[in-house]
Amino acid sequence: MQLIWRLFTLAGSLWVSWVQHYLLWDSSFWDAKEDGKGSWIWRKLLKLRDIAFPYMKAVVNSGADVFFWFDNWLDQGKLIDITGAAGTILFGVPRNARISDIMTEGRWNIRGCHNRSWPTLHRQILDTPVPCPEAGLDVRLWRHSDSQYKATFSASETWQQRRLKRETVPWSKVVWFSQGIPRYCFITWLTVKNRLSTGDRMRSWGVQQHCPLCGEPDESRDHLFFACPFSYTVWDNVAGRLLGQRMNPDWSTTLCALHSSRFAPMDWVLVRLVFQMTIYHVWKERNGRRHQKPWASAAQVTRSIDKMMRNRISSRRYGARHKLTGLLRRWFEVAP
Repeated sequence: MQLIWRLFTLAGSLWVSWVQHYLLWDSSFWDAKEDGKGSWIWRKLLKLRDIAFPYMKAVVNSGADVFFWFDNWLDQGKLIDITGAAGTILFGVPRNARISDIMTEGRWNIRGCHNRSWPTLHRQILDTPVPCPEAGLDVRLWRHSDSQYKATFSASETWQQRRLKRETVPWSKVVWFSQGIPRYCFITWLTVKNRLSTGDRMRSWGVQQHCPLCGEPDESRDHLFFACPFSYTVWDNVAGRLLGQRMNPDWSTTLCALHSSRFAPMDWVLVRLVFQMTIYHVWKERNGRRHQKPWASAAQVTRSIDKMMRNRISSRRYGARHKLTGLLRRWFEVAP
């Protein structure tokens, strides 16, 4: 989407100049044919046009860069979609004409005043102020919300408009937080959504898989976290002092305790970090055993988590006045 925006706003770019000269041939990007020419990324940009077009409109000043039929300059979308190809004949405006091409002596030079087809559109064009070369360059705007356009591109605002919005789930802050490690957050998200390839899911694929950590024949997400004696031992070692009486081998109870309990600010960061690291390392150990790698004991996995916790906290380099300055010291107090 941003590359499409750059096609219209970076006139001095070498890439934009190359595209205009070799691929567009003085025609509109919105009207370019998908003929297999150009690179893979160019063909992808052409496929994105229907998605990108509603986000862009043009403010006409001189009219030299705005295509009459294909740019959204009247807030009507593409005029060619309203009139069809016949509109180029009835209005007397060529298909690739720019707005500056249809002005004569400071007035609109279009036909159709006596034509019964699209009288409203014809009147709207004539009522639009005539562009002036001295008014400056035409401006492209990108939609930031349903009713707000700006002269800048925003990936975040575009994503907010494109994505399917749903209610925030109660466990979201347990999975996504600024101190988290991305790959650990992702594995935790898969675990919460029950999308890991555990034994119960693999049975639907015709694969029989027991728990490699304890031998339980019915391996599942809820068993692995933390009904399995091995994983619960690790979880109790690293989180026992943080959770206290809230320790429980049941997955749903544990997840509920994490997102509904009140923790001190530092403990809230630590308990989420250690929760994700435990899931990651238990899942890593489970996969290692399944693929005949050397086994690690619960004590070794615990030490690996402890080391990763120290490294992660140290890497944050909190300043003296930061609210999490004593995070590493707090971990030393509750660490196994």
